[in-house]
Amino acid sequence: SSSPALGRRSCAGCAMMRAQLPRARALLTRSYGTSLSVPTPPAGSEEIFHGQMMLPKYSLSNEKWFGIFLACNFGAYAGHYFYLSFLMPSNPPNPPRDTKQVRPEKHMHAVDDD
Repeated sequence: SSSPALGRRSCAGCAMMRAQLPRARALLTRSYGTSLSVPTPPAGSEEIFHGQMMLPKYSLSNEKWFGIFLACNFGAYAGHYFYLSFLMPSNPPNPPRDTKQVRPEKHMHAVDDD
């Protein structure tokens, strides 16, 4: 049960907020541009070239691009595993322990509590 006066006030407030909304949007959006004067184009230059007029110098279709991309990835992984398997030296195994060797009484890295 809201009063009609309250409803009118809220509508007036909404109208004020709607009037201020474009200014707030303009302040919140990033501004691009320059402080320099924008040059005017010469007369007779209104005709714009369409995109088919100038083809890109280097252009690959999706199939070619992804084919090259996958071949490069395959080569990188294959080279990595080839190096790990065949070229990288492996560490020799640890020698077996000598059972006749006397064990130290205290570990060499133990903290000295004197």
